[in-house]
Amino acid sequence: MDSLRDCLEKAGVTAQSTVDFGAVASPRHVRYLDLLGSRESDELLPDAVVESGGVPLAYVVRRDTLGSSPADTAALARLVRVLACRADARYLAVFEPGQVVVYPIRMDAALPAPALSDTEAGQYARFRGMLSGSAVDASPNVSARKSRKAEVQWLDGLLFQLLTDAARAIHAAAPSLTVQQVLALVGRALFFRFLVDRRIVGEADLGRISRVDNLSLVFGNLDALLQTCSWLDKTFNGDLLSLGGAHDDLDRYGDLRQLLGEGADTVCWHLTNIQCKAVRGQLPLQWGGIYFKHVPVDVLSQVYEDFAHQFIPELARETSIHFTPRKLAEIVVDGAFSAVRSSTPDRVRVLDPAVGGGVFLVLAFKRLIAEHWRASGERPDRKEIRRILMLQLTGLDVNRDALNVTALSLYLCALELDPHPSPLSDLKFEKLIGSILHPVDAAALESATVPQDSPHDRLLGSLSNQVLARHASQYDIVIGNPPWNAFKDERAGALNCTLRDLLAKPKQRSSPPAAAVVARYGSPDIAFVLAASRWAKPAGAIGFAVHGRFFFQEDSFALRRHVFENLRVTGIMNFAALRQDEKIWPKNDAQFALMVAANERPDPLDSFYFISPRHEPQLSQAGVFRIDPGAAIPVALHDACTDPHAFKALYKGGRLGLDLLHRLHGDATLPLGQQVAKHGVKFNSGYQTGKGHKRDDDASHLLGLLDAQLDMAFVAAPGARPQGEPDLYFELPKVQWARAPQIYRGPLLLLRESPRAERHLRGALYSDTDVAYRESFIGLSAQGKPELARLLDLIYVVSYSDLFLYHQLLTSPKFGVERDSSLQKDLMAFPLIKEEVLTSEQTRKVRGVVVQLQQRQVNWHKLDELVYDLHGLTTADRQLVRDTLATELPFTDVSKQASSRTDSVMRQQFIDTLARLIGPFVDPAQAGVRELPGRPIDGWVFIEIGAPEARRHVLPDPDLANLVSFAESYWSTRVTVRLNDRTVLGLLDHQRYWTLTEARSLAMDWLQSEPMAEVRVAPTGDQTRVSPA
Repeated sequence: MDSLRDCLEKAGVTAQSTVDFGAVASPRHVRYLDLLGSRESDELLPDAVVESGGVPLAYVVRRDTLGSSPADTAALARLVRVLACRADARYLAVFEPGQVVVYPIRMDAALPAPALSDTEAGQYARFRGMLSGSAVDASPNVSARKSRKAEVQWLDGLLFQLLTDAARAIHAAAPSLTVQQVLALVGRALFFRFLVDRRIVGEADLGRISRVDNLSLVFGNLDALLQTCSWLDKTFNGDLLSLGGAHDDLDRYGDLRQLLGEGADTVCWHLTNIQCKAVRGQLPLQWGGIYFKHVPVDVLSQVYEDFAHQFIPELARETSIHFTPRKLAEIVVDGAFSAVRSSTPDRVRVLDPAVGGGVFLVLAFKRLIAEHWRASGERPDRKEIRRILMLQLTGLDVNRDALNVTALSLYLCALELDPHPSPLSDLKFEKLIGSILHPVDAAALESATVPQDSPHDRLLGSLSNQVLARHASQYDIVIGNPPWNAFKDERAGALNCTLRDLLAKPKQRSSPPAAAVVARYGSPDIAFVLAASRWAKPAGAIGFAVHGRFFFQEDSFALRRHVFENLRVTGIMNFAALRQDEKIWPKNDAQFALMVAANERPDPLDSFYFISPRHEPQLSQAGVFRIDPGAAIPVALHDACTDPHAFKALYKGGRLGLDLLHRLHGDATLPLGQQVAKHGVKFNSGYQTGKGHKRDDDASHLLGLLDAQLDMAFVAAPGARPQGEPDLYFELPKVQWARAPQIYRGPLLLLRESPRAERHLRGALYSDTDVAYRESFIGLSAQGKPELARLLDLIYVVSYSDLFLYHQLLTSPKFGVERDSSLQKDLMAFPLIKEEVLTSEQTRKVRGVVVQLQQRQVNWHKLDELVYDLHGLTTADRQLVRDTLATELPFTDVSKQASSRTDSVMRQQFIDTLARLIGPFVDPAQAGVRELPGRPIDGWVFIEIGAPEARRHVLPDPDLANLVSFAESYWSTRVTVRLNDRTVLGLLDHQRYWTLTEARSLAMDWLQSEPMAEVRVAPTGDQTRVSPA
């Protein structure tokens, strides 16, 4: 059989992206230490893993490694379960001569059906497509995906369910236990199971632990439970999820014995159940089916933190802590280690000021081990691991239960990383709480240091004046996921004082008005970012998960500018498009972003990268997302500090969209609201009905008026609703807010706050007569203002245009981010062409379209072209608007369409546009463009730019397959292969990458890079460096 390396090379997998488990252990193996095996173990393990940017994509095993016939699936099923317990890669690829079979990795009770099979004869196109996220549905069984039990297919879902069931049963059996004691009992049982599965504790140790017959019974009765808990304390230390009670060793758990009472047997049964292992060959979806030897500690801490917050909901409400998925925390940790310059990566000191369950510290701990290994060339031993733990990690939290969870996680991590975790007598830890993990609740802080102008300062925890001073300039890296929820109690005022203090001492010439900034942004996450600049050393690194509103809300612009002017931001990853993908961040539907910065003032000409992963239904089902390095947009510091809409425009419109937005706001335009205000009028919100007990405002002036409805088209008039829907007339004598009578007087123009996908339900409603309208509209009354006629016509026509919707999409902090509606000020901010600059001919054309709208016979193309003409858009600008709306609107159908495959007509239009754009700049004999018939990656399409005569030397499919690989990331959406007489470009076959605007961008990229391409090979020769474009 070919070597595994040969098999992977034939499948387009580079050696750089492969971690070989048979090779000599290195820093790259730190996250896979449990898969390296040993001579004493006969456990079947994979041969390698394929990574993308350090993230595991697929494990790989050779068929002969399985050591059984293809018909015998027991060993393979067990291997899939082992890898499912790692909760990282979603696939296992089994290679045999000439073919590969790929299995989904999940917690099934039996071997799951293959996700795909592929062959060398087919150039492994489907396997390549799977790696790039373009070809395989990770959950092929649709009914299973929709099942209520689908979440237990993933380890975190199953483990969370088992923990919750056990805790609820224990609490029901022993209601005298506090919820913290219940969590401590469950956590200790988990810890012991970890020790046994990792062979740190064996049957030979049983006599020193408890007087029972085997290790699975150490929690089997009350005496055994108490003996085991006492042994855990002595062998490790009392930080191990304290159960409370006396500190006298003779009767340390006397109180616990009484609290358990008659429920002791039930409690012991559930704790014993956690210790049960599966009988060989069985794969139950219970405790026995989880191989804790292979469960990464960071996954365990993530799940346990989620479990603790769900089991103690008041904990989540009071401390505003979100558990953070490991895959997101890894991005922050990796980014911070890449950005730090205050020390070498192996010597950095790391702080998490809102540590929660400890996932950030655990990941930082592992990264430090890898960095020490890389720096010294030797794997750290126990002494070095413990030294790193005690000297290079620090965590703070207002909740002591969270610190207990973190302590458990760090103990487990130190044991996981220990190359020789024995004998037990040498494994006792120093106490972590009080040394590296510090409570910062009010009880832990000194009242004497409370500032006079902030009497509730101690309630702020890590943001208190005392903690800010105590930890100043001590750390090279500050990371975490601070609270996002705005404080509602006494902490709100204290936060204002702290934030004003943080803003009052910037390293800049002037600071924004602190009071105004605080009033508009009351949540603590950005206060943590500013505080991190105090905790971090100069040139240190800061990495946080923060609420996405910080980047999009205009009200946060002053604070945002302050942050960008005082920290050298290096990268922002915006997850607004994935906020409702439940498997990306379960139980969190808020928009969020990951931000990394260096703790130093930026240069005025600095820039940073901004990237926004898109929703792809196929990837979303597997709980993964595409991070395309080529999609990272370089953002000038100037744009971030001068344009309140820069991030929203870049998110939805890219660099071209931001440029168009700037040009729209030119001398010939004025914001719509300001143009209206020049006439002494304004748009007003309509009535608000309110709940029954709040309806005390007289609405008699509305009685009998036609009530405007959102499903009306073009006009607010009888018969404007869809066929079969009756006209509605206002009939409530009182409402919560009736508003002034004059705002309902005709002539009226009503703008909708919620744009609809249907064009005829998107724009304004016109009425010659009085009409009632609710708060879902904003209305402009022109009664007694005949001079408003031309402006009303202009607004009426523009409101139905693509340009009007495009501007909302690129500027509104709500539309396309949090919900499918806009704010009134978003509509009023549209840069409307000044009415005084309209020519008589333009005024006539506008009036003609108004008539068509009122008669419901409008030509949408002509309407759009008129609005484009009025605002001076070029042909490319118009295409940009169309393409952006076709791929970026926040409507379900648009999102699905953007990720769907292209057809031949769309691809040919793309190719024709590309050829037309590059044609004038190159010799016609050198720039033919065509689609290649080969598909070396399933879900991708390849095109060729080259001399027409090159077509006589068609690149054979096998040669094309050999040329195409991914140099840095399997999540790229474009790859480039440069040959002597042609350039081959591969594009992900999603419609969003085949628009005519994308063709324009590709043409510009090709023209800029082609003259600099120096590395050439023969037409069918060896591979050049193939790079994501």
